Amino acid sequence: MKQYIVFKTNSQSLAIGIEKVDKIIEFEEGKKIPEPLPYMLGVIEYNGRVLPIVDLGKRLYNRDVIKDIDTKIIVVNWKEKLIGLAVDDILGIKSYGEEFEEPNNDIETSKEYLNGFIKLPDDIIIVLNVDELLDKDQEEVLIEDLKMMADEKIEKEEK
Repeated sequence: MKQYIVFKTNSQSLAIGIEKVDKIIEFEEGKKIPEPLPYMLGVIEYNGRVLPIVDLGKRLYNRDVIKDIDTKIIVVNWKEKLIGLAVDDILGIKSYGEEFEEPNNDIETSKEYLNGFIKLPDDIIIVLNVDELLDKDQEEVLIEDLKMMADEKIEKEEK
């Protein structure tokens, strides 16, 4: 049995392995950054760090996350860094074992961020591989933005 954070985005049930999750926090509007990736909502301060927020609905389905009382940010470990994923609603922490199925060759997909599926009697939950959510170009832009923001924060603290 493995534990997952299960959530909704764009009316789809999705999950992330709990080992990749740092915390779930209330949604807040981030500070806009210049020339962001199309699905970057901005950045917020999180535990003394600058945390970029990715609109997961926009990234996966090209539809903005619904910003209301249910909207949350899942803070995840991504490539040894923290990023926030804005999602429509958290459904809970759930354990699955036999229900998990890896993608097979019958399903034509080139998406590395698909880790597998959890098959339930009334739903199929898509399990995401957090480290593969961004392609190489997007990853480079985000890492460069993080470096720039960290440098700016250090400069401000030194003044």
